Amino acid sequence: MKNEKAMVKDLSILIFRRCLLLIVFFLCSCLTACSDYKEVNQISFVTGVAFDKVKDETYKATLQVINPANVATTNSSGGQGPAVLNYEGEGKTVGEAMWKSFEKLPRPASFPHLEVIVISEKIAKEGLLNVLDLFDREPEIRLSTIVAVSHHTSAHSILNALTPLNKVPSSSLVSTLENAKDAIGTGQTLNLSQTIQYIKDEGQEVAISTIGFPQKKEGTSHVSSLEKSSPTSPEIDGVALFKGDKWVTWREKQEMHAVLMAYNQMKAMYVTVPFQKHKFVTVRLLQVKSKKYTHMKDGIPYLKMKVKGIADIEEIKGSYTIETNRDLRPLEKSVEKELKKEINKMITFSQKYQTDTLGFGKQLSIQHPGQWQHYRTSWNSLYQRAHKDIDVDISIKTAGARTHSNKFQRGETR
Repeated sequence: MKNEKAMVKDLSILIFRRCLLLIVFFLCSCLTACSDYKEVNQISFVTGVAFDKVKDETYKATLQVINPANVATTNSSGGQGPAVLNYEGEGKTVGEAMWKSFEKLPRPASFPHLEVIVISEKIAKEGLLNVLDLFDREPEIRLSTIVAVSHHTSAHSILNALTPLNKVPSSSLVSTLENAKDAIGTGQTLNLSQTIQYIKDEGQEVAISTIGFPQKKEGTSHVSSLEKSSPTSPEIDGVALFKGDKWVTWREKQEMHAVLMAYNQMKAMYVTVPFQKHKFVTVRLLQVKSKKYTHMKDGIPYLKMKVKGIADIEEIKGSYTIETNRDLRPLEKSVEKELKKEINKMITFSQKYQTDTLGFGKQLSIQHPGQWQHYRTSWNSLYQRAHKDIDVDISIKTAGARTHSNKFQRGETR
């Protein structure tokens, strides 16, 4: 009898525990549900934002929103209209302009997929921090969002230009910047977090790739422009140098080489240089690394930069035979001379505008913190008088598939 009562008691306890477990699972499932969940067709996904100054005290914001029905690549599932829609708003501040653009959206704006912020040249000359601070305060926005600046055109026109290989202009712009940086070393992909850090850090200034149009941009926002074999698309046209958060001057895009080398961000770049009379060589530089050294002597900054890299020969114009490593040395010297020239040119130019673009002041604060504390308040003026020493060492590892240049003389049998 006692055994039967014990069995009944154990069974009751087991049933109670299982019921309690079911209740716990049910409550957990309720708690983990998304109370603010919305369907995709109930949200406006913003992928790009552009800011312009249209009047003396008026700013314009352009929001690029994905049109889900037309993003698909197949005609069976995709619509006939554009893949994105742009909504504009104007206000007395950049923040007000953006909030005004929200009024025109048919659905609430969502920013987790924001890829790029394009700022006009006019606003960049006023200062970047007003715009960047607006996004830095928003927890929904990714700090990896790329920052770009328009040049000789409005930020709106950059974001409004349709491109043939990517239906979303903001995504196309980011891809262009990444390709220019990784493949040829003429672009910069600074994100929101990096840009703010460069501006706030003492002893270094920010350099940002500028975006423009290579020719007249009529019709770039029309779908018909995509039917041309050579559509006009935004492209990197140079680099803006900043002092603090304000644009102070502009340089050609090739001069981004020195910036990327100085910060060890160079993945690959092409250089074409003369090495003998009427002869040229084009090399592709890889694994380029640099070290910077800064110290003070008698109140004068001394800047030193050592660059080492490996190169492959892409082309030789003119007859030239490579049989031993000794034959590579004239080519290496020519490449080294050109890179040294580029770096010296950028430093000299940045000294003129008192903008330490390559970050030598930052290096002084790391290597000689005592010296930096003494000279930090007067660094910009001291930087103008700095002595510089650039050392470049390039090794060409291969001549390619051939050791001789192709040549043809009349009378030869081909």
